[in-house]
Amino acid sequence: MVKEKDEYNKSKRSSHASNSRVDNSFGKQSFRINEYYQTSPRRVRKERQENPKEVRVELPYLYGKENVETYLDWEMKVEQLFACHIVSEERREPLVSLSFHGNAMNWWTTLKKERHLHKDPPITYWNDLR
Repeated sequence: MVKEKDEYNKSKRSSHASNSRVDNSFGKQSFRINEYYQTSPRRVRKERQENPKEVRVELPYLYGKENVETYLDWEMKVEQLFACHIVSEERREPLVSLSFHGNAMNWWTTLKKERHLHKDPPITYWNDLR
């Protein structure tokens, strides 16, 4: 019985020893893998480095048939949204023109056509559009 226990303990020790050898060899193999495997360099766009990503801004629609007070309220709301979301000057005019509907859209398209026909520079800033 004592012999069986000794043999059993020896087999346990040898299995533990073999496990530790496996761990050591695995560690060595992982170094070898890194020698042969090289990750591809990460591509980063210059735009993202220079300009932080701007959040999506949804402006209220402007239909163009309302009275002056409605327009002024809309303009103040747009100004607040621009200030809150820190929208760049270059993005303001395109965002505002997307919020035009109905008569405001008709007015905007005719204004762009007239400026193009008279060879005037296009409106590119929100302050010019206001």
